[in-house]
Order: sequence, then structure tokens, then C-alpha cells
Amino acid sequence: MYGDIPTRYFIKRGMTVGKNFNRQSGTRLDPSHCWLISIGDDVTLSNKVQILAHDDSTRIYTGYGRIGRVLIGNRVFIGASTTILMNTKIGNDVIIGAGSVVTKDIPDDSVVVGNPARVVGKTSDFIEREKSRIESTVVFDKSYSYYQSVGMEKKKEMQEAFARDPQIGYLELGKYIE
Repeated sequence: MYGDIPTRYFIKRGMTVGKNFNRQSGTRLDPSHCWLISIGDDVTLSNKVQILAHDDSTRIYTGYGRIGRVLIGNRVFIGASTTILMNTKIGNDVIIGAGSVVTKDIPDDSVVVGNPARVVGKTSDFIEREKSRIESTVVFDKSYSYYQSVGMEKKKEMQEAFARDPQIGYLELGKYIE
């Protein structure tokens, strides 16, 4: 009962979710305390993100489990295989790197990575650096993505471009938000 349960299941049980919520496959939300989870607008949970609003580690010793809120702000991207633990607040305009473990509050305009997650920069600075890199590297349009059922010819073209110049490239997909 803890796999890819539809988001509507959690909402029906009290979890709040804002506009433009993008939840990718394998994401696990705490079914036993989902009403303690609040997710803002324009939030993406990448593959295999886990959000927990409880911790039963004390149960065998005390007979009690711990519970706490998880609040996620607006315009937040949470990378693949990240775990967010109870009693945490993630601010607005936050990017959390893949594989991070969020154990404490994350301030607005932060890029965080690691286990435990720690702030390594500002989202606003990161986005400005990425915008300048887009202008100086290989960029593919949306037709090169699975959204457009990319064909073998375009797949081969991408492979050859990276074989010539092995760097990060960019794929133009359009913004989730304006």
C-alpha cells in the first residue's frame, strides 16, 4: 500500500497541494500522516522522492512514534531519490539536489545538496549561471525529447554531438511557470 498511490488519494485524506504540481514515478508520500504534508504551487517531485511526516524509531522503546509537519513552498524542485523528513519547512524558490536528505528547514532562494542536505548557494545565482551557459553550449529543441517521440535519427545526432564535445547540453522544453 505504499507504492505509486495517486495524488488524489492523499488530497482526499487531507494533504494540501498547490497549482502545477508535478509528481514523477516512484514518489512516496507518507500515507499514514499525509494531512501533515503541505505542498505549494509549481513544485516538482522527481523520481523516487520520499516525504515522511512520522518517525517510529522510538516506538519500541516508548510506545510512541514522532510526528511533524512537512511544508514545501512555491517554485521548488526536489531531485530524484531525495528524502524529506518530518518537521521540516522548505522555503520558496528552492532546488534540492538528487539524493539529498532534508533533515531541517531550508530557507528561500537556496540550492541544497547532500546527506544531510546543506545550502550550497542561491537559486537566483544558479539560474543566472545556467542562463549564460545555455548561450554557449549545444541546445536541442523539444523535438529531441521523449515528449515528442524522438526518433533514432535525432537520438544519433545527440549522441554524436556529445561525442565531439562531451559537455552538458540543454534541451528546450518550455517553462512550467512564467
